[in-house]
Amino acid sequence: MSGFFALAAAVILHEAGHLAAARLLGIPLRRGIGGIGGLRLTFDFSRAGYLREAAVHAAGPLAGVIGAILAAEIDGWEVFGGCSLLLAAVNLLPCRGLDGGGILSCLLHLTPLGFHADGIARTVSHAVCAAFWLFAAGEGLRGGNISVLLFASVIVLMS
Repeated sequence: MSGFFALAAAVILHEAGHLAAARLLGIPLRRGIGGIGGLRLTFDFSRAGYLREAAVHAAGPLAGVIGAILAAEIDGWEVFGGCSLLLAAVNLLPCRGLDGGGILSCLLHLTPLGFHADGIARTVSHAVCAAFWLFAAGEGLRGGNISVLLFASVIVLMS
């Protein structure tokens, strides 16, 4: 499987994980759009509660990890497995706009710090995104490959 198709399949699997969890938990889809960061699904979490919302956020990366495990057993699917695993890992970063940011915000709302959850999540998001961007910039300058830097810049812009 070529890199482009492997990545596209990994994105579709990831989003299918979100859709399946939302459907299972009775959370309606508001809309789905494609953009610079890939596909973006918006759900109506107004009646979901924080645990169910966190479960929908976690379902995309979980689908990717399961896809990577299954792909490891199939000859020729290594690229898909790698893309699925990388997509899951990146999406678990606690940055706003990524699944990890959504999970962090939901879990913070369930703690005694809940009234500060948005501010804490925003601060963590900015710190992690800045660290990721600085790492990517260092790698880009050291190795001459700016693709990771461009990717990190998209994540910073999304947060």
